[in-house]
Amino acid sequence: MLLTKRHLPLLCLLLAPSLAWAVGFQGIPGNYCRYRRPSECCTDRYDDCSVPIQGTLCYCDEFCINKDDPTGHDDCCPDYREVCLGIVSPPDALQRPQADQPPQGCEREGVKVPHLGTHKFNCNQCTCDGTELVCNEDECLLEEELIRQVNLSPTHSTWRASNYTKFWGRTLRDSLLLRTGAQSPSFVMHPIHLQPYASLMPREFDARKKPEWKNLISGIYDQGWCAASWAFSSLAVFQDRLGIMTRGARRLSMEQLVGCAGNDNSCTAGEQIDKVWNYFRRVGVVPENCLPYESGWSGKTQECRVPRGDTSKLRCQRPDLYKSEPAYRISTDEDDIKWEIMTNGPVQAMMRVSRELFMYASGVYICAHQVKGLEHLHTVRLVGWGEEVQKWGQPPTKYWLVANSWGEDWGEKGYFRIRRGTNECGIESYILAVRPRSAGFRYGY
Repeated sequence: MLLTKRHLPLLCLLLAPSLAWAVGFQGIPGNYCRYRRPSECCTDRYDDCSVPIQGTLCYCDEFCINKDDPTGHDDCCPDYREVCLGIVSPPDALQRPQADQPPQGCEREGVKVPHLGTHKFNCNQCTCDGTELVCNEDECLLEEELIRQVNLSPTHSTWRASNYTKFWGRTLRDSLLLRTGAQSPSFVMHPIHLQPYASLMPREFDARKKPEWKNLISGIYDQGWCAASWAFSSLAVFQDRLGIMTRGARRLSMEQLVGCAGNDNSCTAGEQIDKVWNYFRRVGVVPENCLPYESGWSGKTQECRVPRGDTSKLRCQRPDLYKSEPAYRISTDEDDIKWEIMTNGPVQAMMRVSRELFMYASGVYICAHQVKGLEHLHTVRLVGWGEEVQKWGQPPTKYWLVANSWGEDWGEKGYFRIRRGTNECGIESYILAVRPRSAGFRYGY
């Protein structure tokens, strides 16, 4: 028997397990002949009078009917009899069994997902398998119910939570990993105790508003999805103090720190904060225009382009290397920390971060008691302090004014306030500061 292309649809159907209940296309829903152009139907035999269906072809000409088998086991399109012959309702015997009808799809939270379709609900990708959604089971960073609970809880009455577009749809694990980045120092650094004049310290202080430091304090950075808070807080503290010392604002290269002071995977694993301060002391950092920040937006650590302080390949004018003296640690005494900020400039602080800080919107943050394993170390910049007046005659809440590195669209324009004097999230336990070197010593040790 000679096989022609007219026999191929029947052969494919005979071999297809999903259609083993019958040979033919009857009962398959859809418009085939009805939408065929230039004409819906063809008279006599015409091999090109066909329409694609399920990976093969069905036909809309008179030859498609198998006159020896009136049950519809032929290669006619499903709607041929209705469109071309005027048979509106095919016999029940020709209907596909109900069990073989295509699945209707899935629905969740008012979203309809077709069979085998996918949809992302918050941080979890889901696939519709028949009428059941099969989803990843990652714990999401933000949940609407959690935000609501925080805002209704009396234990969180001093601050408000909110949703953030850039954090919604992210997993808790990746967010804690990539939006923080600090590691404990590699050696013990003993704190120094100052002798502050408590009578000279005001109830409120903001380094940005000190007349002598006007326009010298760094703004808010966004580290992106790179575990580099260790670099952002360090550089901001250094350039603040460099600007105060030289009476001129500076913008230095964050990309150099991330690419050169850290390890090859510092964007995903973070770094020890003492290493970055050692890099400031030994190598120094070039201006930002020489090497703009990229790692936080590419998601990976860029190659070091200032190897061993070699600036010869940088395309910028005066690629000076700005260095520091060794970093020093301030005691945990509240007055010591305030005195250091007020007299020398902002300081670096290390703290534990849980998912709640990501949803902070305003007010004085109080650290939650999180389950072990759901926190990461993070470094920030303390720029001042103050007191928040409470309702119903309650005593005011003391706070630190803190610059974060999550962008200006987070928190209070990139800042947050956290309760002072109670070592919230460990923020008062490890305070570092530094003194810049003058230009004449930038290549020395």
